[in-house]
Amino acid sequence: MEACPVCEGRMNRVSEEREVRIGRRSVRVLDQFFRCSSCEEAFYAPGEMDKTLRRASEAIRHEEGLMSPRDIRGVRERLGLTQHAFEKLLGVGPKTVVRWEKGTVFQNASTDSLLRVIDALPESAQFLADLHGVTLPEHPQVAIQ
Repeated sequence: MEACPVCEGRMNRVSEEREVRIGRRSVRVLDQFFRCSSCEEAFYAPGEMDKTLRRASEAIRHEEGLMSPRDIRGVRERLGLTQHAFEKLLGVGPKTVVRWEKGTVFQNASTDSLLRVIDALPESAQFLADLHGVTLPEHPQVAIQ
């Protein structure tokens, strides 16, 4: 980014710790963006906001002891489900699992507990599958009665 789109001033790359809010939670994380030296307007280059949200989500997950994106993906893959089918199994909205696994948002404590129950007791996934009309595939890592 060369010139400020607001005032044509000089844009400078900035890395600073800032407060980032996600829902009702906030956390201080390293934020990287451009700031105009004249009007002080801030701008993100493509992908920078996602990186900041990932850092903030990671910090909140760590503070609250929530499962990581990798852990969530592992639970889903052990069940042999697509992201869409896993959303249906859990009763969450579209693209929610995509965002959890991408790391740009995090699950609440109740959903985190449910994910842990499903991981520890795979037969609970069958109960949810029956409840929400999801077919669990045959999968060698999961023995569901």
